[in-house]
Amino acid sequence: MRQRRWLYLLLLPLFFGCADEEDIRDYYYPVRELTDGLVYAYQNTGDVNQEPFEYWYYLGLDRDTALYLSATRYANGITPVQVSTERVRNEGIHLEQLTLYPPGPSGQRQQVETEVLYDRVFPFYPNDGLASGYRVRFRVPENSDGQNFVSLNRYYRRDTTLTVLGEERRAVVFDLRGEVSQRDPELGDISPTFTGYEIYAEGLGLVEYRRDLGAGGVAGARLVRRMPMSEFAGEPE
Repeated sequence: MRQRRWLYLLLLPLFFGCADEEDIRDYYYPVRELTDGLVYAYQNTGDVNQEPFEYWYYLGLDRDTALYLSATRYANGITPVQVSTERVRNEGIHLEQLTLYPPGPSGQRQQVETEVLYDRVFPFYPNDGLASGYRVRFRVPENSDGQNFVSLNRYYRRDTTLTVLGEERRAVVFDLRGEVSQRDPELGDISPTFTGYEIYAEGLGLVEYRRDLGAGGVAGARLVRRMPMSEFAGEPE
């Protein structure tokens, strides 16, 4: 009996530690509710993107072995400019694949595959001590000798509440630090950095963001609408 009591006392900190650890998975996109897909319309609040709105199509994929989220960003109507696949794991969201469609020298968009170097994009337990963010590497066809890197790190700041889509919701705020670097044997290396924040609302996912790019301007947007893909595709450009 005495040995059993000692064991209970030893395990108590572990039990309470698990119970007190904040779980914020409900603040990410509701993957299981997105199996039919929804388009999120974000109103532009920065000066980098000249289009008034930013559109993302989110589709939840429930496989036998795992749960995935497919995210496609559109520009100029229904032209894809970025497609990603994320996997839902026990401790967070992990980036599995990222494809970019930047304009080439002729103006037509070209497909560019990235190599994911670090993949934990969103933590479910923000105080677990693990890094949150991503880092990818890619080359563009017109400059195959150069390498491009994009890194973004998220730092949990605080809980909050805000009104979004006409409803008050609980939310979490992350601070951002990132880098967009280029390594070129002829042009040399450049590594501009940026800062900013993101707000994720319970039951919705990302509802607002801002990225200060320094001399490059400010990128930002705020969620103003959600709609089925059929409705979005039927809207005029």
